Amino acid sequence: MTKSLSNKLYMKKQLYSFRMKEGTPILQHLNTFNRILSDLLTLEVKLKEDKTLLLLSSIPSNYDRLATTRMNRTLTKRARNIRLYADMLEEF
Repeated sequence: MTKSLSNKLYMKKQLYSFRMKEGTPILQHLNTFNRILSDLLTLEVKLKEDKTLLLLSSIPSNYDRLATTRMNRTLTKRARNIRLYADMLEEF
């Protein structure tokens, strides 16, 4: 992928409009989110936004409890994998 302005804008649009589709496994969603971030990094796009918040905003409302748990830093067993993954993304 070339570092053209159109590619950078396209990938930013992919990130900001990224939403989890019903029935998609959470791991698949996380992998796709990570791929988008990786592509943006390759294009040398600097993101000022909080990647964790972008990720939490991309998941459906039935994960609201998980999102609230993450934001409050109170982890449940189900949220541990999300927290670890989100922390890895923050390193980008």
